[in-house]
Amino acid sequence: MSCPTCQSENPDVAAFCHRCGTSQHASSGSTRTYAVQSSEGVNQFAVISTIMPHSNRETADNYRWAMIVSAVLIMGATALGLLPIAIAAAAFLVPIAYLVYIYDVNLWEDAPAPVVAGLFLVTGVLASLVSLFFFVWVFADEFREFGTAGRSGMESFPIVPLLIFAVLLPVVAELVKNLPGLLLARMPQFDDMIDGLTFGVAAGTAYAAFETIVLYRSIFTSGEIRTEQGLATWVVVIINLMVVKSLVYGTATGIAVAAFSGKGEGYDGLTAFYLKNLGFAMLMNVLYWVGVRLAANLPYGQAVGLLWGFVVLVVLVIRIRVMMQAALLEAAVEAAAKADPSKRETFVESFCPECENMLLTGSHFCIVCGTSVRSSSHQARRTMGAPGESPSSASDAGAATTGGAS
Repeated sequence: MSCPTCQSENPDVAAFCHRCGTSQHASSGSTRTYAVQSSEGVNQFAVISTIMPHSNRETADNYRWAMIVSAVLIMGATALGLLPIAIAAAAFLVPIAYLVYIYDVNLWEDAPAPVVAGLFLVTGVLASLVSLFFFVWVFADEFREFGTAGRSGMESFPIVPLLIFAVLLPVVAELVKNLPGLLLARMPQFDDMIDGLTFGVAAGTAYAAFETIVLYRSIFTSGEIRTEQGLATWVVVIINLMVVKSLVYGTATGIAVAAFSGKGEGYDGLTAFYLKNLGFAMLMNVLYWVGVRLAANLPYGQAVGLLWGFVVLVVLVIRIRVMMQAALLEAAVEAAAKADPSKRETFVESFCPECENMLLTGSHFCIVCGTSVRSSSHQARRTMGAPGESPSSASDAGAATTGGAS
């Protein structure tokens, strides 16, 4: 059976083309299957498979439950009034989970998790400096106006502080968050779009964590371990810091850095596509903070701000999935049109890490479930072989050069 998109030959039983991922039975509705996680749809709101594209269903469930249990413990600390512990744990929950994920899937055998740990620390230093500049060194008086506005109502809401902290700061922060990821995405071993997404999410969540620590520095320096006042409000604040803020920052930067990497071999660089997505990331950060700052002056304002942040997060997650789906399919079609084999395809017959069916030699996608080979973890790719190796030598060596990172 010949694929209508790339004309590659596929078995008659194939549901997807092994080269370009095109559905061979469009009438079945399978064209909406997400290439990174075939059990999900492209427009499905699924955070774990979006920000951790190298995880399969089993490992994704492990991370999901680990984060849920950790969040429950953090909520328990908040309910007990242990705010210094709760804020610090909430700020670093997602970044630390992301570092564990990167170490677990071993994305880059030549440059493993320490690369992203360095990215995390560099971003943290930059985030601390920018946060101190805005909240302490230059605009401390303007920031204090927000507290006064909360007692005076929406009519006297200060416009200048809103422009500084809900417009200017998010724009500056997004530029800063992009810098470390762009430097790594320029390197040949990190030139894939999924790598760019990984660097962006790591940088964004790290920035959110260190900004939170600076913003709530008075909690850590007050000397009071336990607080008894306003715990209901603090519960909502902690949820926002722990989940919504961290993921909004991470997904927004992930979109921008992934656009810098671009589809296919090599990085695209400072193209119109990158600038468009950088502008989109800035806009979503601005919308998030404008909504949160304005909602703080309404009845139940913290809860309203949390819901608003969740809406922004949904938009960002769907944007990543649509962009990643298009990039994986377009890059695969281009690779299928070339005579030379790609470094991201299989070179021996092996098994899909998602559905465990056979992967054909030269596959970019599983013919059964449509999962992209590029989104497989390092452990899963060990069975896929390397260019020029026989199946037996590939199995013995456990080498892997396909998947989301080279």
